[in-house]
Amino acid sequence: MAKDYDVIIVGAGPAGLMAAKTAGENGLKAALLERKIDIADIKRACSMMVVTLTGKYLGERVFLNTRDRRICFPRYGFSVQYDGPHQDFYTWSIYSHKGNKVQLGDYGQNVKKGEAGRISAVYSKGALLQGLLDEACSNHVDIYPGYNVIGCMKEGGSVTVMTREGRSFKGTFVIGADGRSSKLARTLGLNRDRKYFGTATTLGYEMAGVEPPEKYALFQIFLNETPPMRIWMTPRAGRDEHFAMVTSLHPGRDHAAAFKRVTSEGHFAPWFKKAEVKRTLPAVGNMLSHIVDPYKDQVLLVSDAVWCQEAEMTGAVVSGWKAANAVTFALVEGKISREGVAGYLDWWRDEVIKQYDYKDMIGNAVMPYMLNPDEIDFLLGSIKKTLPGMLDPYETPKLVGGALAEIMPMVQKERPEIFQKLGRMRTTPLEVVFGSCMRAGFPTLSLS
Repeated sequence: MAKDYDVIIVGAGPAGLMAAKTAGENGLKAALLERKIDIADIKRACSMMVVTLTGKYLGERVFLNTRDRRICFPRYGFSVQYDGPHQDFYTWSIYSHKGNKVQLGDYGQNVKKGEAGRISAVYSKGALLQGLLDEACSNHVDIYPGYNVIGCMKEGGSVTVMTREGRSFKGTFVIGADGRSSKLARTLGLNRDRKYFGTATTLGYEMAGVEPPEKYALFQIFLNETPPMRIWMTPRAGRDEHFAMVTSLHPGRDHAAAFKRVTSEGHFAPWFKKAEVKRTLPAVGNMLSHIVDPYKDQVLLVSDAVWCQEAEMTGAVVSGWKAANAVTFALVEGKISREGVAGYLDWWRDEVIKQYDYKDMIGNAVMPYMLNPDEIDFLLGSIKKTLPGMLDPYETPKLVGGALAEIMPMVQKERPEIFQKLGRMRTTPLEVVFGSCMRAGFPTLSLS
């Protein structure tokens, strides 16, 4: 017989664990279901960056309190335990395949400033998850690792969650934090109105011995590959290592071969002359528009399950916290309904849907689909000034766009064909830009 809970949380990433911790702190009878056996073991490619320590995201300015080992969310009024390492980084360098670059933040000057000069920092996701898990356990949350949730069903005033292992769990509410390929979103039909733009595939490399020009920096490299591919590279927290991810929107591309080409020949090969691969980590996820209404049948969806691409750690933790508090108010007030969890739904509408256009996030990948590698090299080489340092997936493109606008008269005169393509970038629908990606991808990962 299914055990009754006030709330069942599905998924033990940062959002799910934060929801479980918060529900337990609030005195709710809570269960957390996770398909992994070892919840804190990271087996998926992830750069583990804090978005952001130098600006606002979701209206929040996150603080890393190294003295007391906490990550603080002062606008929302909470903090989380973090006993793991971190590594500040001081610039974001966007490279062409030939080595021309746009730089956000002056590396040398920022290093001298220490924490005050950092763009942001990388952290250990495993340590964050373990800390949240420990707090959830100390607050009497029942933890069920190794259970793969396949769907849920509303029955009377409760919701039954079913697992592939044949186990069922009953709760008054469910918080779905089961990621970009959320089974709860699919089985509830909440993905039907979402727009699909392609399937992003990633192969990540944890490496020792990498020697980039700036050791503590975020690197983004446009590769000389067709269809387009990019590399993202960051330092790892607490280790003298880097993490490099090769990404593509065309499943089936040979990521390993592309990485071998970049690391053995051309401008970037010297960076990897002494490099040693410690571990490889894959990731697959669809590019989708937001879910506008994340509630159905006493189920609230949070974080990557409803976000365009990904919520980042900041969005995950905040959304898990907001959802668990909304459920608490609903139970206390006896409003087992949409009205009862209005606090979360209003926040989602006002702070995410109205403030963050999913087209801006997806638009970050447009340039290599409208310009060839040599044209990108020309543009990056033409921006001579260092831009303000910032790590924000929505605000940073505006800085780069402003720098491009300043050189447009020169581009129009010297490279009119690039000028015309840039004009089309602003007007071409994303469905057209990513048409080949959509045909090559796997929308059924999320939509059905």
